[in-house]
Order: sequence, then C-alpha cells, then structure tokens
Amino acid sequence: MTVSEGKYFGRKQGKSFQRLSRFQNLLFDPTNTFFQSIIDKTLVLEIGIGDGMKISKDASKDLDKTFIGCDIFIDGILRAARYQSEHKLKNLFVFHNDIQSLVTHLPINSLDTVRVFFPDPWPKTRHKKRRTFSASLLEQILPAMKPESSLEFATDHGDYFLDALILVSKYGFKTKIKTPDMWQYSIFNAIGTKYEKKALDKNSKLFYFSVRKSN
Repeated sequence: MTVSEGKYFGRKQGKSFQRLSRFQNLLFDPTNTFFQSIIDKTLVLEIGIGDGMKISKDASKDLDKTFIGCDIFIDGILRAARYQSEHKLKNLFVFHNDIQSLVTHLPINSLDTVRVFFPDPWPKTRHKKRRTFSASLLEQILPAMKPESSLEFATDHGDYFLDALILVSKYGFKTKIKTPDMWQYSIFNAIGTKYEKKALDKNSKLFYFSVRKSN
C-alpha cells in the first residue's frame, strides 16, 4: 500500500520485511476524510520514522497527542503498525507514503509539531537535492502547520544542520531558546532514537534545533 509522488532514493525495505510483512493489512491510505476526523487533536507529524520505535513509544507515553508518521521505507512503518495494534493505541497512525503524497491531505493549520530526526544527509554536493529537509519540504508543510507550532530537527551531519538552520531562518521560524550550547547533544534535547544511540557510540557530533512557526 504505497503511494509515492516524488522520486525516492535509497532502500525501500530491509532485512526485517519478511518477518513484518504480515502486518501490511494494518496499513491504509491517507485521505482528506481521515485527517478531518482528527483535526481537533493535538497532532504530531514525524517525517521519516526510522525503525518506528521512537514514534511508537512516544504515542504510548503521551496519549493526549495524536502521532502521525510517514516513511517510504516500509520496515519501520510495519513495526510501528504492529506496535499500535498490539498496544491498542488510538493515537498512532503511520503511512507508507512519502511526505509529498501525505501533505496533500493535511488540513490547513492542523499540525502542532513536525519532527524530522536524522534524515539521510546525502553529504556529496551533487546529492544534496535528495535531502528530505529542503525548501520544497518547508513550502509544502508550512500551510498545514498552526501558528506557533514547533519544527524539530536532528542530525549528525554538520553541513546538513547549517543548511537546515539557514532554511528555517529564511522561512521566518523563530528559535525557542537562545543559549550557546542549545544546538548540541544534551539530556534536554536527546530524542532517544536507535540512530542517535549509534551515533553517540561512535562519538559523532550531534546537532538539534526546535523552532516555532511565526504567526
């Protein structure tokens, strides 16, 4: 059940797909009707959910928020769908779609938080146009974000971080806190993903920001 309007680079399934494939029947396509039905909720959108466990555990811990995840890599989507089913969560919905397909169904001013955690950095200059966090993404997602909604970003790639920071400034986002070390890893901005732990184990530098959309 895959809808992908944009060009996708990279793997679309991994080693765990065969073991998780039976959960494909839990997936459904995004529709305007579905998103209208949850518009009164506090909505958190995660673009690219990795192995699916971060968004799943967040949903189980914070039942007052509704978590929406999308990813074209299906293993994490199926893992989150299994978690949602096994824990009978009514506040977690994941879609095997790229953000370009999903965003067309999002109502105006519906999102309270948008998260992009450790996307593929595509470090080579000729590949930067493949990056998830881009001007195109912001132009697509901005109408769906409420005034004063949050945009959260994390990466272990310094160049990607600087490019993303320049972009959010260009599009009028405001920083929440201003301290010299606000961009660095700490217990206050750690997000607890599998990829983050791997990066820390390698002593990689990690970078974070959380900004707010202007009115």
